[in-house]
Amino acid sequence: MPDGLPDRFFDKVTLSNFGLSGAFDLIVVRYVRSLRVTEQVRAELAAGRIRGYSELKVVEQALAAGRILPAKPMTMPENELFVELLRTLGSGEASCVALARHRAGIVATDDRAARSSCAERRVAVTGTIGILKALCTDKNITSEEADVILARMIDAGFYSPVRRVSDLL
Repeated sequence: MPDGLPDRFFDKVTLSNFGLSGAFDLIVVRYVRSLRVTEQVRAELAAGRIRGYSELKVVEQALAAGRILPAKPMTMPENELFVELLRTLGSGEASCVALARHRAGIVATDDRAARSSCAERRVAVTGTIGILKALCTDKNITSEEADVILARMIDAGFYSPVRRVSDLL
């Protein structure tokens, strides 16, 4: 953890929401020293690109440029938890939860089952809406800009529990 910041393990959906909406650079800038991507999430993103979501290439480009970092390989205890979590989660979410649990990190996911697994294991969690709110609170974007970004995410297929971030601030 550079600079004492907890690692933030982003799943495919959260990365995709920002990538598909054209707002990926916002999370790269905000989490520059702590955003991590697991190998399992990278594989899920690659599968998405194969299915035609070329906008997801921004994640690979950020990794190649060193703007975000790959998660270090799993240790044996992390792998054991990962395998256990595969019973109820996809591999990307399971890898994020397992690493965050053992590395005192934070999971960025909108997946309900993954969020429940985090709660059961006392792992800190955030999601797309929480990140948009934080970007507003930190004055990286205005609430109006957050609303526009959220609308683009919804248009791209994100199921959001809210329609306007500005209503939450």
